[in-house]
Amino acid sequence: MAASMKKTFYYNFFPTKAEELEEAKKGCSSSGEKQISRVLIEMHDFPDNQLPLLLKHTDPRGIIKAVSVSEIQMGILFFSFSETFEHIFRHWTLDEVNLVLSGYNKFHVLVKDVTDHEETEYRSDRIFFQRLQNDEFYILGCLDVIRNRYLSAGDEIGLAWERDRNGTGMFLFKLLSRSKRAPANIMF
Repeated sequence: MAASMKKTFYYNFFPTKAEELEEAKKGCSSSGEKQISRVLIEMHDFPDNQLPLLLKHTDPRGIIKAVSVSEIQMGILFFSFSETFEHIFRHWTLDEVNLVLSGYNKFHVLVKDVTDHEETEYRSDRIFFQRLQNDEFYILGCLDVIRNRYLSAGDEIGLAWERDRNGTGMFLFKLLSRSKRAPANIMF
């Protein structure tokens, strides 16, 4: 596997001399201020042999979180902007990231449940990754996984992105611990 590539936004606050001359030829914009542009870029990160051991192979601890009642009811998992860029987009190609960032389209993904010795794969129209409109949160639609694992509020899960030998990307899902509270009676 190749070295991990960190994704980040590059903001262009200062125009180049060529951009200044081009703007001068066109005349000022209606507000008189330059629009700040934002571009997604990749930066070399650390090689895979230096990745934290928790992110390797079938130990999906890239993101560890307790599942909330609303996530169970809606059949989705919420991820913050920083979790998404640090633990998910870092392992995606620029094309994959741009598909999610360019709109509110659902990017269909594979989820592999590695909780038990017999791994279960989930791939359907209900398994997807998507950016929310406010740009601060991303969601993993995984209703089938939540149902089949009988998740309850407070259950701790681990998720990580991995590619197999063929280059197919997938979320690795693992139920790490059950909540000590009584399971929620959620009807689907």
